[in-house]
Amino acid sequence: AGVLLRNVPGLRATVGEAVDKRASAALRTAALALILARAGLGLDVVALRRLRGAAARLAAIPCLAEATVVALLSVAFFRFPPSWAALLGFAVAAVSPAVVVPSLLKLQDEGYGTATGIPTLVVAAAALDDVLSLAGFGVALSFCGLGSRRGVLPDALWADIMGAPLELVAGIAGAAVGAAILERRPA
Repeated sequence: AGVLLRNVPGLRATVGEAVDKRASAALRTAALALILARAGLGLDVVALRRLRGAAARLAAIPCLAEATVVALLSVAFFRFPPSWAALLGFAVAAVSPAVVVPSLLKLQDEGYGTATGIPTLVVAAAALDDVLSLAGFGVALSFCGLGSRRGVLPDALWADIMGAPLELVAGIAGAAVGAAILERRPA
């Protein structure tokens, strides 16, 4: 619907251009957060612990393979610079949680695959796939020179290379602190 609102001549001026870009971005971010929160609340923790390696493989291998193939093909056919090709690869490789999560949660509510933990596996893998795609996109964006450097690291190649692992470690540490706080909170 958004494509039509922005590109149909009669609707473009009255609706498409009237939407504030910052408000639109905030709504998209809130929608993604809501979908991923719903996915997290629908996970079976026991099945997730049992299938954590499979979830990581199911997220990482297809995402990285698809991003790599799209990047290589865009370099070969469209003569994209490698950093722009990587941007396109990670943009295409992302799984849509708006499609995967509600469908699998509905199947889980109906009892399909719950004995083996399949809905939990796929929902967790979809969320991890999105995180990996976003991280890869951010790294590729910094190599394009378009990323907004707003941290303590200088504007240098080594800082771009070290930025992603540092952000990953900081994210995991923040999640661990949040989990510890929630775990100690009385029910």
